[in-house]
Amino acid sequence: MKRTIKRIAIANPVLFAIFLSAPIVLLAIAQILPTFDDWTTLSSPNYDKEYLKYFLPFGTVWRPGDALLGYINAINYKGFPILNHILIYMAHLASTFIVYRITKVAGFNKLSTNLSTLFFYLSPCVCGTIYSCDALNQTYSHLWGIAAVYSYLIYNNKKRYILWTIFIFLAALSKDNGIAWSIVPPIVAIGLGKESSKGILKSIAFGLGIAIVYAVIRLSLPTTYINNGSHLEQMMNIGSKIKGLVTWIGYTWFAADYIYIVHEKSRNIILFLITFLLSAPYILYCFFSNIKNLAKQSTIFLLLAIVITASPNLLISMSVMNAYCTLGLAAILIGYLINNNVDKHRIITILAIFYVCTAIFTDIHHWYKSWQTSLPSKYISEEIIKKTGKPVSKAYCILINNEKKYSSFCVPTDETVGWGIAMMHATGYKWPQEVKDTTLSITDATPDYINKLSSAALKNGYECVWIVYPDSTSVIR
Repeated sequence: MKRTIKRIAIANPVLFAIFLSAPIVLLAIAQILPTFDDWTTLSSPNYDKEYLKYFLPFGTVWRPGDALLGYINAINYKGFPILNHILIYMAHLASTFIVYRITKVAGFNKLSTNLSTLFFYLSPCVCGTIYSCDALNQTYSHLWGIAAVYSYLIYNNKKRYILWTIFIFLAALSKDNGIAWSIVPPIVAIGLGKESSKGILKSIAFGLGIAIVYAVIRLSLPTTYINNGSHLEQMMNIGSKIKGLVTWIGYTWFAADYIYIVHEKSRNIILFLITFLLSAPYILYCFFSNIKNLAKQSTIFLLLAIVITASPNLLISMSVMNAYCTLGLAAILIGYLINNNVDKHRIITILAIFYVCTAIFTDIHHWYKSWQTSLPSKYISEEIIKKTGKPVSKAYCILINNEKKYSSFCVPTDETVGWGIAMMHATGYKWPQEVKDTTLSITDATPDYINKLSSAALKNGYECVWIVYPDSTSVIR
């Protein structure tokens, strides 16, 4: 047994280290509590008896997988968010293994395979996804998409087309944007030299056929309309598109700790520069140490696959979480570039060590901020329920916003309770049955205005008013 383990460790050191450390990583992730819209995601405990509307297109999304998990979580609400964290991390591990297998199928040397796998697993690009309990859709969309690529590479018969179709539908049903993977497998195959470009039109046509069938089904189904003006506004905002592009590039390729520059309270320009300068040389060297590699067909096709996969998010909304959608393909491209720099492996190894160490530091810092920022949701909700005393049917929640948030890593105190849903969770979703909320900026939150809002709420049938200040809570009945 010991010899077998030793043999596996020597043959696959990176995979061995990843799976050996997995329980510790999962234990750390499981400490992160829900914040902000985690409380209202389809995968949070759902007690609505109108099941069908959640399994059909709901608002702008169609995510039956999330809906199913929401009802599973409702069986025992205490399993939320731990079950979400477990499923999300398992998907990331599975994607890591598939990325590793693709590099082996591509014939990359051992160093390229190991560094490609490490890049995918450790990149700070994963933080917005695997630290969030709302990322089931993103991780599984990526998993099924990268599985479609892998099955395309290893099969060359009916199995290829059957699995390709199944995996793309699973990717799209996990998250609508997953349909972008439909034409990616043949493009990656050409990029890795596993298929001639002569037959690409036929393969692309098949992939487009999958997308068209999905679109016809999607548009034929009844949809529950939800007004989401802020989401539509973001989709039409040019500034949002530029911000999304910068986020995607920054988190995909560099291990810089952006919390130190974006979040005002955490701002530390020196630490940001250190993490950027330690991680950037590795990526820049992989890309530019041999300029000829950039002009090769393989590089062009792999970059094309990355852009196609990212395109829906770039057109709609590219957040830190959404940047994860192309990370597997980015890791494969890094592996390809390293594999084609055989004479420069020593310097690449040195630069990779700096990148990996920086990535680990950034990952830990992002985890710490995510964990710390989530803790208030528990003690605030429990404190408010205790102050409320007896159960109520209707509650009005006034939230005092004291700072700008940064993704899910740095969330203001008021947003940790998810517009009052955290209080419902604290009662096991037994009460209240209805919560309405109003968010005030710290400058508008005058005692007179709060009293006016509270009086109006009580007159309109709300049995109590919950007030969440930046550093305290109050209940008015």
